[in-house]
Amino acid sequence: MNFETYLALKYIKSTKGKEKFISFSSFISMAGIAIGVAALIIVMGVMNGFDNELEKKIVDVNPHIVIKNVRGVFDYNKALINKISHTKGIKTATGVLITQGMITGGGASMGVVINGIDVKQNPIKHYIIYGRLKNKGVVLGYELSKILGIGVGGSVRIILPFGKITPFGFAPLSFKETVTGLFKSGMYDYDSSFVYIPLEEIWSKTDLKNKINTIAVELKDPFKAKQIAEELTARLPANFYASSWIELNSNFFTALKLEKAAMFIILMLIIIVASFNITSSLVMLVLQKTRDIAVLRSLGATGRNIRNIFIKQSAIIGAIGIIAGDILGITLSLLLKKYHFIKLPSSVYYITTIPVDLNPIYIVLTTLLAFILVIVSSIYPATKASKLNIIEVLRQ
Repeated sequence: MNFETYLALKYIKSTKGKEKFISFSSFISMAGIAIGVAALIIVMGVMNGFDNELEKKIVDVNPHIVIKNVRGVFDYNKALINKISHTKGIKTATGVLITQGMITGGGASMGVVINGIDVKQNPIKHYIIYGRLKNKGVVLGYELSKILGIGVGGSVRIILPFGKITPFGFAPLSFKETVTGLFKSGMYDYDSSFVYIPLEEIWSKTDLKNKINTIAVELKDPFKAKQIAEELTARLPANFYASSWIELNSNFFTALKLEKAAMFIILMLIIIVASFNITSSLVMLVLQKTRDIAVLRSLGATGRNIRNIFIKQSAIIGAIGIIAGDILGITLSLLLKKYHFIKLPSSVYYITTIPVDLNPIYIVLTTLLAFILVIVSSIYPATKASKLNIIEVLRQ
């Protein structure tokens, strides 16, 4: 151990007189850095967990790619759908008729998204909690059924924006359907506004026989959706275009990224404040040790040696605080992930436990940024100490 490191450690551990307060201040700085780093790791882990849960639900409920025609509805072309379904990376492709409408029942009315789907494909079978999708009837979202006060076996009226012009104006299409099932995806927006009806049934009620307006594509790897969507757009007939789930939800994911970045910056302020504590501790130590510094300089220590003593002291304080923060943050995150000791009320949230996903990149980034801040905080007092006029100090 060289004398720079020895003196740096000695000043940190000193328990004599006024130096005892400086040592205590160093301990507070360590604790502040540890708490800041731990808080940052835990919060970023929780936010990553929520992001992943939301991504999973969006991917599970929505098609990975939707293919549409610029003219709106188009013919149900089995040959085209089969060609798409046999494309590399695609698991299934199915024709869907999606439209907005109204549903009434139990004395209540709601604006809904009506999905005419293929019963054989049944993309919502994993989410149906009561009943099932049949060749006739509708499947409602669980939250929508609570709003309407209607369960399986009940009757609802569907109102579609397709109709006829009468002497009294436009008359929308309206028909009754029996509720054959309820689904619960875990996303309130879907569970309160989505209705599924067999495609054949909606064809029989409207003049859109053998017409669809969407081809829903499920991929083997949902995270290749953007690339495959671009390939499909280039290969599809004129007027057709493909959009990935990433593009369709880009605003939502952008908002999540901004929120995560804001939380990162806010929590980094804790570490910055702790770094300022180190600066103040070193300034006090420099004032306390001016005579010692002068003696060291007279014995041959260079300005660089003096500067390194205080920079190393700051680095040691920061390293101990950062390592303690890393250990504390990772440990608490893993415990929260395993034991779920923080519960969320099921009546308010669909996720009943806090999800945690520790990303090594964020941990390394947090560690590096914290250490850089600690080193930067020591530059001013260390430089000040290295430039002391030793002649004046020794005269005093």
